[in-house]
Amino acid sequence: MRFEGVYAVLAGFALTAAAATAQEAKARPDPVRAAVEKQNAAFAAAFARGDTAAVAAAYADDAIAFPPDGAMVRGRAAIEALWRSLRDAGGKAITLSTIDVHSSGSLAAETGTAVLKLRPPNGAEQSQSVKYVVVWKRQADGTWKLYRDIWNGMPPDVK
Repeated sequence: MRFEGVYAVLAGFALTAAAATAQEAKARPDPVRAAVEKQNAAFAAAFARGDTAAVAAAYADDAIAFPPDGAMVRGRAAIEALWRSLRDAGGKAITLSTIDVHSSGSLAAETGTAVLKLRPPNGAEQSQSVKYVVVWKRQADGTWKLYRDIWNGMPPDVK
């Protein structure tokens, strides 16, 4: 009977320690997610001011973008042209919302949603909601750049 009491106390300590560790992990900020969200804010700001060179600079040199219903777009210069064509077609702003980020080593995967504001020439402003997956790649200088970027539209009634 004495040993049963000791085991119960030890089990209680183990459960308390496990719960505390899990809460600490939740409370601890994720530096990769913070870096991704910072890059997303800079990306959105650059797009809003029409600075497609800064938008393209968010991508790694060997990046590939996978726009909906289009061919793969390889490399920073081609990606800049892609975003410039969207601006020229009336793209005004983009709001990026990170759902989650999971990282391992020099790669991270982000899933999220975005809302693109458009005002086509001679047209009314409209919004397009999309979902996306980005693979981020840590660069030699420690920064994170978009490495693979794929997105597609969502029906209007889905958020």
